[in-house]
Amino acid sequence: MRIFIGCSAKDTVPLDYKVLASDVSTMLAKRGDKLVFGGFEGGMMGKCYYTFRYEGARVKAIADVTDAEMVDGLDLDASEITLNTFKRTEALFESSEAILLLPGGIGTFREFFAMIDEKRTKGYDKPIILFNYNKFFSPLLNVLTKCYEDGFVSKKDLRLFDVVSDIKSLEMYLNNLERK
Repeated sequence: MRIFIGCSAKDTVPLDYKVLASDVSTMLAKRGDKLVFGGFEGGMMGKCYYTFRYEGARVKAIADVTDAEMVDGLDLDASEITLNTFKRTEALFESSEAILLLPGGIGTFREFFAMIDEKRTKGYDKPIILFNYNKFFSPLLNVLTKCYEDGFVSKKDLRLFDVVSDIKSLEMYLNNLERK
């Protein structure tokens, strides 16, 4: 399965988040999954990239034109350069069979909301998974619940994504997808 992993590319994130990225990537690569990612080799994103390569798994990077030079130095099976970050998010979505969001910053949140909106408006059946490690996404989930309670989003909108909080649950979720 081609899985886009959205996460932080910042080197300043705590070590346990980088370990999480590596551990998740090890599990996915050993399952035979392929990585689709944003083309940065720093932070958690870099841990995903290097882990997939270490495990001998296939990797595709998608970056916007301002970050094209970062992709040039990476060992990739495929790459794509887009005109801007809007097109990059679209290409990440279209190149993936599943979306997995690990903790991250503004870019990760942008990707999450853009991708659930695309799924909502176009009716895609592509799984979107929030990995709620250390309750990182709990404040966001609380905001979305408040939006539902106040009538801004529907119950159907809240079902556009799923939440897991550990690697075992993620692996079981993905195994169940493949059985369908």
